[in-house]
Amino acid sequence: MSKAGFVTLLLARFDHVREPGPLEVKGRPGLLFSSVGADVRAAATEPASHRAYTFLIFGLHADADSARRFVDDRCTLARWLDEARNVWSGVLQPFRHKGEANFLDAAAPGLLFDGLARPAAADAPFVAITSVGWTLGPGFDMERVRQFGAGTTAIRVSMTAVDGLYSQQSFFLAGGIALDPVTVTFWRDDASARAFSYNAGIHRHQMDRLRPENLADRTSFTRCHVLHSIGSWPGLPALRPPASPASLPG
Repeated sequence: MSKAGFVTLLLARFDHVREPGPLEVKGRPGLLFSSVGADVRAAATEPASHRAYTFLIFGLHADADSARRFVDDRCTLARWLDEARNVWSGVLQPFRHKGEANFLDAAAPGLLFDGLARPAAADAPFVAITSVGWTLGPGFDMERVRQFGAGTTAIRVSMTAVDGLYSQQSFFLAGGIALDPVTVTFWRDDASARAFSYNAGIHRHQMDRLRPENLADRTSFTRCHVLHSIGSWPGLPALRPPASPASLPG
């Protein structure tokens, strides 16, 4: 399968714990992958329940036109978004990507993106999308998932009032751990993200545990420009597009 070039994120926050509604995406040209994720940890529910206050509709697209149409048609694709307190929708273009994820080919996880954009300026805001995955099958050890999840929960608690962090959520996609869970963070600039990620602290401690303790089979990391956005989100300012954004139809 061909690699993606663009990402869409649709974030929705509700006043009550609920399950997401359907996602009507059949037959959309240029759409390579889409799924609904639930921020179940914030709602203290089990991943299998998919019940949460906050949801993500995550899309991977072959081209900018597909991504823009996906955002513009959000209320048709997911009519249940009409009931949300907050909805933020964005078209993103990756400029840095490494690691493996199983969204494009479950049988052969790998890199997701081709043709990355120019890197962001050091003082430019950006979105980071990370994923983690496990290979299911005979001998699969669920304790590895639990240990990784406990570390993720500790990291999320530590992210309160981090300088330069606008917003952070983690999501289990429909299908549970069969589809790699993702974390989405919005950052003011590169220095803020690096200070949190690599300076001494819980995040660095969990990173140092990952490989020696074999807590996951694969991870991916992607930084993205926000090319176009609609709506509002708690803590998130209006993010300016990069100086030379990709051409977006319309």
